[in-house]
Amino acid sequence: MGQRTNDKRLPIGILIFALGYLVLVQGYPFVWAVSVSLRNQYIGGAAKFVGLANFAQLLSDQLFWSSMYFTFLYVFAAIILKLVLGYLMAAMLNQPIVGRGFFRAILFLPWALPTLTSVLTWRWMLGDVGGVVNYLLVQMHLIKGPIGWLGDPTYAKISVILVNVWRGTPFFGISILAALQSISPELYEVAKIDGANAWDRFVHVTVPSIFNVVLLVTLISTIWTLGDFAIIWLMTRGGPAGTTHVFSTYSYIVAFQNLQLSKGIAIALSIVPVSILLMVITMRYIFRRSDAV
Repeated sequence: MGQRTNDKRLPIGILIFALGYLVLVQGYPFVWAVSVSLRNQYIGGAAKFVGLANFAQLLSDQLFWSSMYFTFLYVFAAIILKLVLGYLMAAMLNQPIVGRGFFRAILFLPWALPTLTSVLTWRWMLGDVGGVVNYLLVQMHLIKGPIGWLGDPTYAKISVILVNVWRGTPFFGISILAALQSISPELYEVAKIDGANAWDRFVHVTVPSIFNVVLLVTLISTIWTLGDFAIIWLMTRGGPAGTTHVFSTYSYIVAFQNLQLSKGIAIALSIVPVSILLMVITMRYIFRRSDAV
């Protein structure tokens, strides 16, 4: 009888611990952030309740709308490129090539490296003075002179997106590779016997087999990319002229450099509904798969 009681107490204890962790580590900071966003609070100054005034001010803030636009452009472009390149990486590594294990380790390296190390390396490589990217392009006669990759608005946007893609593609590649390796070769043999060409086998065998993994990886990566701060801050600090600001960097500038804490938190909270929606979709998908199993 005592053993049964202990067996029941253990999951209850774990659940209470998990709920306590969520309330203290995530719930309380979120409630605090919401309360601050409803006040007119500056760092080091007194505060008064202003309701939704901080959010209303954002509607006329051009830099806020610019940050919103680039946030979604940044996420959309990065996710599409990571998905395509990740699949190509996985398809290549799924072939019986010599040294496949070595290539897997090398291609996984960008995702494993510390963000600070890799991003600062890219910042040096893209420099208009002494940057290796400009040097190679000039030597190959693709450009006539150095390009200010991080000083021109268009090039700066392309640069931060490509660095995010470089770091995130291995996550897609390894995940899709695991899905590809779980596909039975017999399915492809049966498709060949039925007269399916390479494209038909890809559409009717490969895509359905890896779809669940691709969907889950895409949702998770989208959530991560929405909250990305380090890559853009280390490379451009939101410049030039604020053209590469995303929600996280613009919120940081407003809250901690302009000392407008309430407005900065309001900027950060503006992306919360999208993040919550993506998390709900992800969790529903995970639980649905668990129930199916």
